[in-house]
Amino acid sequence: MDDDVGRHIVNACIQWARMKGYSDSIGFLRGLAVLAREPLSLDELVLQTGYSKSTVSSNMNLLEGQGLVRRIVIPGDKRHIYAPIVDQKTIMTNMLDTIDREILLFCEALDRTEKELTTGSTEVKWLAERVATLRQSYEQGKRVIEIIRGNNYIETL
Repeated sequence: MDDDVGRHIVNACIQWARMKGYSDSIGFLRGLAVLAREPLSLDELVLQTGYSKSTVSSNMNLLEGQGLVRRIVIPGDKRHIYAPIVDQKTIMTNMLDTIDREILLFCEALDRTEKELTTGSTEVKWLAERVATLRQSYEQGKRVIEIIRGNNYIETL
């Protein structure tokens, strides 16, 4: 494949990595995996990127943990081989699961904050109002996710 043709996808993967607080290398590796015709070995990724084996290995493990690549095990072969996750159902499920985890994280923080709000000072009143506003947003997000999952939208992909 002409490297220039896939640059938009690689750049989008790098921007995704930056948005998530990851290094550019993880985005670059994700882009390479997405654009590869066949699964890539750890050694091939090291050669293509110039990154150290430990950098590639740890970043591929992170991508695997995010559900963006899968490690392929070939009996009798000790190499690590990676393939991108590209089927629509898995991608959509991963996206919704990520949103679910964010909603849960913030709702738990809002719950703990509300429990600690005990005085009537102006600062506490302001914070209580902010918590209520944020809760509405996250509760609405939960409902949207439930609607998407409940309508079997993912099953129709």
